[in-house]
Amino acid sequence: MTGTVQVTHDDRAVTIALNRPHKRNALDVATSRSLAAAVDASVDTPLPLVFRSRAPGMFVAGTDVADLRARSVDQSLGRINSRLMRRVYDHPWPTIAVVDGPALGGGCELALACDFRVASTRSLWGLPEVRLGLVPSAGGLWRLAQIVGEALATELVLTGRRLEAAEAKQAGLVTTLTEPEALDAAVAALLDALSGTSLAAVRLAKEAMRVRDDRNRLVDAAAQALSLADPDTQERLSRVIDGS
Repeated sequence: MTGTVQVTHDDRAVTIALNRPHKRNALDVATSRSLAAAVDASVDTPLPLVFRSRAPGMFVAGTDVADLRARSVDQSLGRINSRLMRRVYDHPWPTIAVVDGPALGGGCELALACDFRVASTRSLWGLPEVRLGLVPSAGGLWRLAQIVGEALATELVLTGRRLEAAEAKQAGLVTTLTEPEALDAAVAALLDALSGTSLAAVRLAKEAMRVRDDRNRLVDAAAQALSLADPDTQERLSRVIDGS
């Protein structure tokens, strides 16, 4: 991990805190790679995963424009942010974005990839890439439409318009809206609610809900799990391990 991405654990959640306040946590290549590594490292920890800013009053203002402008064609085709958001979207445990400021461009796409978006009244939302001559390219195009509906998503993407917190809540983009000073309490309340669930069941529910994107994913996973539970399979695997 770099100093811009800090990971902490307690008995209720794994928290990934961004610590790049001088850039309002804008995503450069190094930060995106560190975020992806942190997400990967948390897969085997059956706890909710929380994304937030270490500094108050911000989330992720977008992609670092200077870093973006300097990328080569090959680097752009590497789709680093797209792969990061897919990791977040596919994470097996509940994911929470804690938004206390602008969530624009890549920051909005990160929040869209999460299951829950807990936001303060000073949050700001949007995919303004067209105003820079760019296109949202990390899954935000379809995830935004999936959450707020195609008509509003089309307007926001094609005009680059930003949503204030209240409108974002009304549109369904924000799960919980609160004043900045009550943000931690709102996150704690959500973690309390999740602690009363079976995370194994939550994981299966998430997989089932993702079937709309990949109709084979749940079938394949279930088939593999059932196969591994078969005594004959265990015996065959044991023979391979024993070299027989």
